[in-house]
Amino acid sequence: MKRLNKIGAGTQRGAALLVMMLLLITAMSAVLVSRVSVNNVRNQQLADSSEVLAMARDSLIDYAAILPDVAPGQPAKLPCPDIDGSGGWREGEAHRDACGATGVTVIGRLPWRTLGLAPPKDGSGACLWYVVSGSHKDSTTSSSPMVNPDSNGQLQVRAIDTDDWLAGAAPEQRPVALVIAPMMSLQGQSRPAPAGGADSCSSGFAARDFLDADAASGISNATVSGQPDVVDVFGVFTGSSDTHNDRVAVITRADLARAVESRHDYPDQVRELGLAVAGCLANYARNNPGGADDRRLPWPAPVRMADYRSDSSYDDAASGVLAGRLPNAVDESSAQTGNSIAQALSACDAAAVPRWTPQMQSAWSNWKDHFFYAVAGSYAPDAPVPSTCVDCFTVNGAGQLAAIVMFAGSRLDGLGQRRNAPPLDVDTKDDAANYLEAENLANMAYTGGAADFRSGAAAADFNDRLFCIDMALNVAEC
Repeated sequence: MKRLNKIGAGTQRGAALLVMMLLLITAMSAVLVSRVSVNNVRNQQLADSSEVLAMARDSLIDYAAILPDVAPGQPAKLPCPDIDGSGGWREGEAHRDACGATGVTVIGRLPWRTLGLAPPKDGSGACLWYVVSGSHKDSTTSSSPMVNPDSNGQLQVRAIDTDDWLAGAAPEQRPVALVIAPMMSLQGQSRPAPAGGADSCSSGFAARDFLDADAASGISNATVSGQPDVVDVFGVFTGSSDTHNDRVAVITRADLARAVESRHDYPDQVRELGLAVAGCLANYARNNPGGADDRRLPWPAPVRMADYRSDSSYDDAASGVLAGRLPNAVDESSAQTGNSIAQALSACDAAAVPRWTPQMQSAWSNWKDHFFYAVAGSYAPDAPVPSTCVDCFTVNGAGQLAAIVMFAGSRLDGLGQRRNAPPLDVDTKDDAANYLEAENLANMAYTGGAADFRSGAAAADFNDRLFCIDMALNVAEC
């Protein structure tokens, strides 16, 4: 009997142990299922966020690419953010009239209405945020005076967990804009509900409630310096983090350059601009007080400048070198020739040069650092009158030309061309070798005598475009 009781007790203990094991397995399975479920949700949110970030990024690039069609003469710039709910702006509109000072980077919500989108939301349901570099914002009051594919951005992105630069290690790699998905709110963040329901964004515009900061590195995605010509640093975790979950998409100057230079009308626009600026220089000579026989042209501006962005920096100089950048201010030339024109381009007579429209003047202001100019010794301001072709130019060995206007194409990486400038970067725009090639570069040391320039199809080692002023002041691409 006792033996039977012992057997029964052992059986009970075994059954209890089996039950405990089953309960443990069930609990562990529930935890694993829960973790798998959480991971699946997180992965789906990341996938959804990546998709909406890519869509928003493409829409911003499209905005920049078509801006010259909407506003002729304007360069490829990016919209200002939707900064807050005040000032009469509708939700999702770019605050063009309230976009910080010139050169100041601005942060706010993605201007989805300006881009023609429905409110773009990440995988957590939060609307996207957006940062635009001060160098590239499309503002009615504070746009940069010069924006083109060589304009560097003012942003960097660092991997907080690895301390690596993800974007912007080199000046030309700095992003011009960022799109940020805030993801799920973290401890300390409070996000008001959308004021207009599901088809709108949160009524809150406090960036710290959406974008994250890292105390250890000091990087905050919710703030910018608010100062002109400053690089602002943003951060992400490349792995998962419970304290920082922002996802970021970048737009670089190379992205905008591709959008601009792949337009079918880009070559024609360059041609028209080159002919217009050459026409304004020729018109200067037509206004010399010596009459039709006095066809002296301005001296060039120096290649090196303190500020390449300002129109007034392009000021002629009687240095003895007859090649340099295209001059706008021609005070030294006019002092020599007696010409009353003080600015060959900003004050160009549109009646005498019909190509010189307000849109063309705006285009020149944004591309002016790409233009170079050489005047033959026989047509310099201190040359004898009447003007005769003693020291003249040729192109590819032909012609009798008084001056050459050169447009430098995009940077040629194979030649190591770099075009960075102060105040943010070491000046490499001061070297014509970063713009021109072949004989055109060699002639930047021209001081007089005959000289031959090169024109031809674009190639890996050459992409200059030439516009000629002949000895009768006729203008043509050459």
